[in-house]
Amino acid sequence: MRIKKLGQTFTLLLAVCMVLAGLPGQVYAGMMDMTNFNDGRIEVSKVPRGKAGDKITIRMKIVNDQDYDMEDTTITLVGGQRYDDILNNVFEEEEDDTEEDENTIRNYNTQFPFEADSSTFEDKKVGTIRKNSSKTVSMTFQLRRDLPAGYYQAFFDLNSSRDHEKTVGVNLWVSASDGTEEETEEMDYDITIGENQSTPFGAYGEVLNFGVNLRNSGHRKMYDVRVYMQLDAAVEKFPFDINDGNYDRKMGDLEVNQTVSVPYSMAVREDAKSGFYPITYKITYRETEDGDFEEPVEKVFYVRVKGEDDDDLEADAGENERTKARIIVDSFSTEPAEVYAGTPFVLKIRMKNASSDVQASNILFTFSSEDTEKNPVFTTESGSSSLVVNSLAPGQTVDLELLFNSSPTAEQKSYTMTIKEKYDSPEFKNAEESVSISLPVKQKARLSTSTIDVMPESITVGSETNVMFGINNTGKVLLYNVTATFEGDSIQKTDAYVGNIEPGKTGNVDTMITGASPTMDDGKIKIIISYEDENGAVTEVEKEMSLLVTEPVEETADMGTMDGMDEMMMEEEPSLFDKFKIPALAVLALAGAGTGAGVYRHRKKKKALKEEEEDIDDEIS
Repeated sequence: MRIKKLGQTFTLLLAVCMVLAGLPGQVYAGMMDMTNFNDGRIEVSKVPRGKAGDKITIRMKIVNDQDYDMEDTTITLVGGQRYDDILNNVFEEEEDDTEEDENTIRNYNTQFPFEADSSTFEDKKVGTIRKNSSKTVSMTFQLRRDLPAGYYQAFFDLNSSRDHEKTVGVNLWVSASDGTEEETEEMDYDITIGENQSTPFGAYGEVLNFGVNLRNSGHRKMYDVRVYMQLDAAVEKFPFDINDGNYDRKMGDLEVNQTVSVPYSMAVREDAKSGFYPITYKITYRETEDGDFEEPVEKVFYVRVKGEDDDDLEADAGENERTKARIIVDSFSTEPAEVYAGTPFVLKIRMKNASSDVQASNILFTFSSEDTEKNPVFTTESGSSSLVVNSLAPGQTVDLELLFNSSPTAEQKSYTMTIKEKYDSPEFKNAEESVSISLPVKQKARLSTSTIDVMPESITVGSETNVMFGINNTGKVLLYNVTATFEGDSIQKTDAYVGNIEPGKTGNVDTMITGASPTMDDGKIKIIISYEDENGAVTEVEKEMSLLVTEPVEETADMGTMDGMDEMMMEEEPSLFDKFKIPALAVLALAGAGTGAGVYRHRKKKKALKEEEEDIDDEIS
């Protein structure tokens, strides 16, 4: 069967489907074999799944098996007539490679599965893929709502500055939107927002302190999670004053089912109308510790705002209540700028009568701190936390200062300070209001080290010693990217990465140090322990250890010299035979002859014996 005979094929497929329509269940499109078509250029670990009408995310690993870098790499979704042509080619290749009965019918979906808009076919920039390596990319598309359940195909053009265009394909599984084929898939990566919390509520002119619960509801750990609040200048879409450059939050790693609260402290706009406002967040993360960031996931979280229009709608409000002054926090700061737990600070706050024509008088400001375990986070040394201001004209401001102590046991986060107001206006007596501000409290990072073990404590140049010790996090904040660096004139500089250390936990250093030159000082080696805070600021703590580095001991190469001297001495010292030039055989012959005859006289015999002894000595030597 060839794709060129599509008319006959579709007629046959239609007949089969009509027959199968009377059978129980439903016929679904099969999955194409993309192995040969992709030729190893991409890898898809899991078939992407989605529901008709919803978004689907396609993750693929682009493989560069060349001996050069793929620079300026892009990947682009294919559509239109090219999609049909590519699908037909793949279909033909699969049929050519399959030995099956002539009556075998393959059931494939051939329609383009995505909704198309101006951004659907834009290039996805991948960047540089190093030689013999790979890079994972993710792309999200909107599925058509009218798709029946089954497998569909997506094709992409892969380009780089050096390679010609290559086309790759991916199979997709789509479940029907009517629920006839509803497959519940447990997602590897998923995020739930706003779980187990009530909708934050704030009034115009006040600071709203709220947190957004974020839970890793997938089945895999997420690395380096980042949350981006989407701002809008239009008050009808975004009810908060935009005072900061950005409201991005780095939340670190999220274990499975771990929930974190993303903190915000924002002033509600004066002109905000009452109602519920959807705040959009884009959340991204890495699937591996050193991987690329995935495509951001959009989540919506609602806040409720009370606007000035609420006052106009309160039918039960009296005449006097409508004309009371509005006293708000205009600005505030602390001295020092960063408040650390257990240390005093001065709160400088500017209060403003935001009314356009109503004066306030006999104003009593009472500062009330948020509690932790029934104890206030902020307390005053004098015990009094109230201040009195005689009057505030419309639009007038007043600067207040109070000295506070922060609780040494307070966790590192933002705490609410509520300012209760009691004042008089011309048409309203003893009005009571309250406003709030958020004060971030930091904990000082603390660490200590255990006994530093150096084995051995003395080495020679070029040899190594093992250094081991523990780094204890004795504070209440996480120490990020802890590293121990060893420096000294007598050693090679060495870095030992420890990683993150949680409060109350210990990170261990176990590394080898190499001697570089003989010790010329007291043998002290500097150990610099560095770590980062949640904002990436680096702090260094210096320790030291003792290590003696000596010159290598020269092996007894002198023995060879001594042997040479002995040889020279032996060469310089002539033997007995050399002195008298008497051949050894002649001496032995004479000795034998003297012994055999036995007729020598006593004097000659004695002389012969003496010569024989000298000959023997000479042989031994």
